[in-house]
Parts: sequence; structure tokens; C-alpha cells
Amino acid sequence: MRSERGERSIPEALFSALLLALGLWAFALAAPWPIKAALYPRAMAGAVVVACAACCVLALSGRGEKPGSRVDLSFEHDLPPEVVRRRTLEACAWVGGFLVAGWLVGLLPAMVVLVLAYLRWAGGESWTFSLGAAAVTWVALEGFMVRLLHLPIPTGVLGVWLGR
Repeated sequence: MRSERGERSIPEALFSALLLALGLWAFALAAPWPIKAALYPRAMAGAVVVACAACCVLALSGRGEKPGSRVDLSFEHDLPPEVVRRRTLEACAWVGGFLVAGWLVGLLPAMVVLVLAYLRWAGGESWTFSLGAAAVTWVALEGFMVRLLHLPIPTGVLGVWLGR
């Protein structure tokens, strides 16, 4: 007779193996690309491959995640539905706003604007802290991605339309 832990290890190992195969496939897809274009996909795929291989080994050896106690997830008394709906829409609006800003003005300026706007208005931080965090974000992204790695950061459609 198999224990609950043994019964869980096969699906965990299969799921990890599936994700491992997807990571290897993504890594192989990026292989013929120029190094700058393939840097992010290779880094992410490599991390997925390592993590999923470790999960497979742990699941098959029986040392994977131990089953925890059952938790009753009843949300009917947590928050009113209006509050949940409003917060969900706000989160979607922030993500959508970032995507639109990235498309319009480019990813680097959009990230800086997102940090500034989110900290100031959603986080309630002071202008000093918000501007400081936005400046640190700009310096880190510009310094690391553009100056150090020389990665081409796409400009937004406004930059293309204005000829930049």
C-alpha cells in the first residue's frame, strides 16, 4: 500500500518533467539567436531546467514536499465582494497601464514611471522617496541593461513615430 506522500510524488515528478522539457525546448529555441537576443531566454530557461530537475529528483526520491495540514479556504467572510472587485480592477489597471506605457514610450521609461506612480499613489509614499526609488530604478536599468550588457531596449511607438 502506498502512502499519501508516495502517491503524490509521481504527479509531482511528471509535472516537473514536463516543465523541464519546456525549459530545455526554450533553451534550444534560443540557441541559434545572437547572444544579446538570447541572454534573457537562456537565463530563464536555464533556471527552469535546474529547478525542475531538482524537483524531479526530490519527488522521485521521496524527499519532496511533505503534505501539510488541510486548510479551509473560505473567503466568504474576509472582504466584501465590492472591495475584492475594486482591488482586482486596480491591480489589472496598473498592469495594463504599464503595458500601454511600455508600448507607447518604451520599456525603460515605462518602468521608471511605474515605480514612481505606484509608490506615490498606490503605496502612499512621499514624493522624495518615490522620486528617489524611480531614480535608482533608472540608474540600475540603464546602467545594467544598456551600458553594461549593451542590450537593445525597444523604443515605444511614439519614439518610432517621432523618428528616434
